[in-house]
Amino acid sequence: MSQSKKQTAIKSIIGILLSVVLFFSTGIQVPVLDSTADTYFRDSISKAGISYGTCRVINATVSIIKESSLELEPAGIGLSLAVGQAVDPINDMVERLSNVLVMSITSLGVQELTYEISLTLAPQILAIFLFILSFLIWFKNDKALKFQRIIMSILIIVSIARFCLPVSSMVNEFLQEHFFEQKILEANKELANGIADLDKLKDVTLPKYDGFLETIENSASYLKQKSIDFKKAVAITLKNRDIIVENLLKLTFLYVGIFAIQVLVLPLLIFWFFVKIVNSLFLK
Repeated sequence: MSQSKKQTAIKSIIGILLSVVLFFSTGIQVPVLDSTADTYFRDSISKAGISYGTCRVINATVSIIKESSLELEPAGIGLSLAVGQAVDPINDMVERLSNVLVMSITSLGVQELTYEISLTLAPQILAIFLFILSFLIWFKNDKALKFQRIIMSILIIVSIARFCLPVSSMVNEFLQEHFFEQKILEANKELANGIADLDKLKDVTLPKYDGFLETIENSASYLKQKSIDFKKAVAITLKNRDIIVENLLKLTFLYVGIFAIQVLVLPLLIFWFFVKIVNSLFLK
């Protein structure tokens, strides 16, 4: 047997053995790389979900307040306090932030699903094409060489697709930890302080109507105190409104930035980077 045939036989045997190993390696994770990806997707979806839940709570509270008004008539003097205009900007910003969070959670879910599919299917796809390639290398005609190049390209693309999202998640995790996370925590903290008084508005209620005289006799002091509490709560809400809107806007910008980086910039950039490396090494 000539030297070239020996080399071809060695390559073919190695390819067949490797394809068998890959075929039965479905779901096997690469240490550090895949564990980091799992942690990133789980934590990111959880944190975004908590933020979305907070937005829903704020939205529910604001919706109650927006429709509310307090009508008090002690001693025949009418007093009407409406707070819809006070919370309109807050409601608008909550809706916008909620939409961004839904988009971000959806994109993370799609990426996680794609990653899990690649984790399951990529080894088998690589095994099948590597097995075919292990036999094609025995043929040296132009048609066989063309098929070999096509299969090599498929193997490279599948390998890049398999590791693109895990590498992207590692970079995302770094950016999240060192840039976005602290800013989001600060904005959430300031937001929590700003909306603490909204519950006071929500809890302002009137006693049941038990007849004109009964209501006046038994509820005058109660209504007076509630009207004072209500006016104080409105004043505080108006005072804190700009802070609330500012932090909602800040959170919106941060999550839009996260969405753009994690969905568009990093995956495409890393995929392009891998392709360039492969081209420079194997396709000169």
